[in-house]
Amino acid sequence: MIIKHKLAEALKQAVTQAQQEGVLVVTTLPEFIVERPQNPEHGDYASSLPLKLARTADIAPPAIAEKILEFLPPLPEVSRMVVVAPGFINFKLSSDWLTKQVDAVLDAGDFYGDIDMGGGRSVQIEFVSVNPTGPLHVGHGRGAVMGSTLANVLSAAGYAVEREYYINDAGSQLDAFNRSLY
Repeated sequence: MIIKHKLAEALKQAVTQAQQEGVLVVTTLPEFIVERPQNPEHGDYASSLPLKLARTADIAPPAIAEKILEFLPPLPEVSRMVVVAPGFINFKLSSDWLTKQVDAVLDAGDFYGDIDMGGGRSVQIEFVSVNPTGPLHVGHGRGAVMGSTLANVLSAAGYAVEREYYINDAGSQLDAFNRSLY
């Protein structure tokens, strides 16, 4: 699981548990994200969830953040969780966990990041398809690069990719071109 999603899930569970125990009164959990803070000194990830919860609660954001922290379980990926004014929860990733991630990348080699999202389903990518009677231009090159890249990404994601290059030979332009040659 992506670390941002794992941290967000842990925050949701902590808020739910705090609600169940009557420590925090929240009518609905607002949409929130876990993101990189602008200042790296604030940690590796941060969430403004307490600030969003404070809009409907009658408690200051730092107090909400402290209550959430009480219910956040220790996470092996995180070495430190702190409350920072005006009501952020900041996370510092564990050096051991980061080292294991680097090892996983090195061990997987070229296959790191490959997933089986596609499950072998077939997709067809058509790209370039220039007019054979017209000049090539930079846009055709861009289309070739983008089409090939998209096909490679989908293939790495587990799709059975068929790459297609159609020659536009059905129009009257090609007939006129052929007549001009004879």
